[in-house]
Amino acid sequence: MVRCWKVLLILSTGLACYLFYQSLQSQPGPGHHRSRNGGAALSADGCSLVNIILLHSTMKILKKEEFFKVVKMLQRCPWIENPEEHKLLQRNFQTCCNTSYSMIVTQENTEMGQTIQYEVEKRTKNVTEELYNLFPKKSPFQKEIRSCAVVGNGGILNNSFCGNEIDRADFVFRLNLPPLNWTNDVGTKTDLVTANPSILLNKFRGLRKEKEPFITMVKEYGSSMILLPAFSYSMNTEVSFRALYTIKDFDLKSRVVFFNPDYLRNLGAYFKSLGLKFQRLSSGLMMVSVAAEVCETVTLYGFWPFSEDLDGVWISHHYYDNVIPKPGFHSMSDEFYWYLQMHAQGSLRLKLGQC
Repeated sequence: MVRCWKVLLILSTGLACYLFYQSLQSQPGPGHHRSRNGGAALSADGCSLVNIILLHSTMKILKKEEFFKVVKMLQRCPWIENPEEHKLLQRNFQTCCNTSYSMIVTQENTEMGQTIQYEVEKRTKNVTEELYNLFPKKSPFQKEIRSCAVVGNGGILNNSFCGNEIDRADFVFRLNLPPLNWTNDVGTKTDLVTANPSILLNKFRGLRKEKEPFITMVKEYGSSMILLPAFSYSMNTEVSFRALYTIKDFDLKSRVVFFNPDYLRNLGAYFKSLGLKFQRLSSGLMMVSVAAEVCETVTLYGFWPFSEDLDGVWISHHYYDNVIPKPGFHSMSDEFYWYLQMHAQGSLRLKLGQC
């Protein structure tokens, strides 16, 4: 029965793709609306077919060329928000992970004298009075935020002109201390930015000596939160504390907060229950998950895990460089497919074209 079901699924998906591709052969006549990405806006039936393909298939079924075509078609469909689907997604994250209470280590969810279990390693950290006083009293996500933008660092952001739209969001998440020199494409507003400790170790020499470049960069983010996984690996802890003390010593507006390792373990277990296979979740998926739970509406920018854009033109891995991540560590393509499916069902919006 299972094999028959899979065969039927593949055949129905292939048929839907074929019929849909055939429908695109006719050119739009006079008076037809054209999408902001330059292609003719699809009919309601065409958009329904795209959603069916995305929601009832996997990336393994669609070849890369077919997959790109489907994604390009999706961008020519109006995004239709589905509040019920978004609320369901919120409830799922609240049940598994409870971002508003548990995502950041606080004095509310961590007691003095408690032992923190590291997320990945079998190590612990005792919460001394000194360490306890570094934690914020409560989570900053006590109330739902109306609109959020999660800004990935993908090269697809170049020439997107999405900066103004991003800056209009009530809350902006950014990833891994990105430069903000490309204002027209990425904006400048930053409410929370993640910081991979490897960046502090490699780019800023662990903040042991010369700290001016780090200070200059942090100033770009204004009064943002800088989120560090201090208790994921033991090698992260000391450099995360140095980042916190550096910001305090130089009286910068930003403040350092730490990921709760219990939250990250629960989030990883949740996505594994959905069938995602990964060594570790990316910072992007972590922040998308946070935003999906604490924000009323969520729009993603700069999420694109491929070396070509939708037209097959080469693009850099990041909008600011072409440094490729360590292979096999994250499951970027599977994560991206999950974003597409959430977009298709109206839970969140994935922006890939120009704004």
